[in-house]
Amino acid sequence: MPKIIGATIGEHREKTRQALFDALSSLLREQSFESITMAQISRRAGVGRTAVYNHFEDKESLLLSLMSSTTEQFTAVLTEALQVVDDPLQQLRIYIRAQLELKQHYHLAEGVNLRRLTTAQPAEKLREHAHVVEHILHHLLAGAQRAEQITVPPSPTVIALIHTCLAGQAMPKRRPDREKIMLDVEAFILRGLGASEEAVETVDPRVSELRFVFGDEEETESDSDGEGDEESFATYLRCPVNIGA
Repeated sequence: MPKIIGATIGEHREKTRQALFDALSSLLREQSFESITMAQISRRAGVGRTAVYNHFEDKESLLLSLMSSTTEQFTAVLTEALQVVDDPLQQLRIYIRAQLELKQHYHLAEGVNLRRLTTAQPAEKLREHAHVVEHILHHLLAGAQRAEQITVPPSPTVIALIHTCLAGQAMPKRRPDREKIMLDVEAFILRGLGASEEAVETVDPRVSELRFVFGDEEETESDSDGEGDEESFATYLRCPVNIGA
């Protein structure tokens, strides 16, 4: 009889799925997706191999589910954060900061090519999730243009350029260093969109004080006081779904 790890069957299934997500994320930081086996995922998650297949038929379906779950979490946190201010340009700053800050919670190894790994139907489902995030950015850009805060209209090319700018940026662990990078990235993107220098230099305190947290995770003391490890973590989550056109 398999051990139940939740108070109910539903909670057990959710905790098992999360354990498998965490296991795959951890393995992806150590080796290529192609070399990972379901047996490795099972051992890392502490879940029986039979139970793994009760949830996912193969590692591809597990990866796709991980990507979709991460996108949903990101969208929920971003949507809540955008309620902090009404100003479109400050909301653009929140979008940029969310992309940079929340990347540390997403662990898909660089170079994983979802377009090659996934079949047409799952890939299309992932595009739907990606489009949710793209639509948020399109809405923010359109609002800033209507308010005459930027001169460049939103378009797929502009959105792709912004996401490319965010994609490879490494963020240090020390908060003062992260803040400096965020300000630099914001300034670069806002200038490219045609914002005035005054607007580029003006950051609403409510935006600068925002802290992004996934689920029950809490900011560590080393993150907040600047005394932590100097090691940088890679940042790959502009939207976790990056599978090409």
